[in-house]
Amino acid sequence: MHRIAYVVVTGFLGAGKTTLLRRLVHSDFAAQRRIAFIVNDLADVDVDGQLLAGEVGPAGVVVRLSSGCICCTIRGEFEAAVQNIIETHQPDMLVVESSGVTNPQTVLHGLKHPRLRLDAVITVIDAERFLEYMRYSAAVETQVYMADFVLINKCDLVTAEQRGKVEAQVRRFNTKCAILYTQHADAPPEVLFGAHAAHVQRDLPALDAHDHDHLHHDEIESLTLPAPALLAEDKLADFLRSEAVRDVYRAKGFVQIAGDDGPSLFNFVPRRFGLERLPHDVAGGQRFIQFIGRRLTQREAALRAGLLGCAAPIH
Repeated sequence: MHRIAYVVVTGFLGAGKTTLLRRLVHSDFAAQRRIAFIVNDLADVDVDGQLLAGEVGPAGVVVRLSSGCICCTIRGEFEAAVQNIIETHQPDMLVVESSGVTNPQTVLHGLKHPRLRLDAVITVIDAERFLEYMRYSAAVETQVYMADFVLINKCDLVTAEQRGKVEAQVRRFNTKCAILYTQHADAPPEVLFGAHAAHVQRDLPALDAHDHDHLHHDEIESLTLPAPALLAEDKLADFLRSEAVRDVYRAKGFVQIAGDDGPSLFNFVPRRFGLERLPHDVAGGQRFIQFIGRRLTQREAALRAGLLGCAAPIH
């Protein structure tokens, strides 16, 4: 019986998981294989899934699961999606991108199927934020512990001393994983995918009750807000430096900057944001930003007002 290799890509919010998958989609490795993707987004609108679906083309398979975490709140949908991919699409490889707060251990439990074979767990970490984020969520340690490969990403944003501290902490969590240092998640797909990881036959320990309640425990919430039709980039920068975004760990969305004739992909992690002009409108005209962070419902009014205040002036 042919068994489908699967890879789990995990890592905390904003580490660079989707960037890694976008590189995979455009690689020679992917051109020689039929790869199906399951993309999980904690928020109710899945930016990453829309982006990836627009890049794999009509021959690609992208299943988008939003409004929850595949390891707990929408686990049933996840297992149904896996079954459908196996029966309907029969890909050479299945790649699962979990949400930034997912425990990969529970994802592996959801992928127990006789037609599947574990290839590797890849964990992407933000070199600049890792030591800070590991204090916010227990998922960070588990994501590293379960990894075959750890990409210490955004190495261009840290000093050699900071990078050494991050590697030392990674080794405290996982003594056996391979570590790759990357910028913009630029790692060779042929190394990461098709690895036939050593832990394929490893038995997974039983899950405890906390694994199904981690979002409540970490107080992590998501909030999706409509963006003005046109944003002033200087006002957006000021807003992202304001007190309103103090507890936002990650923000992303599709926006349009005044003066541009098309949309941009917006990405934010604390103290940094980026805009990437898109060649076509993968968002179908939607303009919004998702905020993910701690106790965001308490900050909704400030976030909503701040975002509206970024509107470009009408001349």
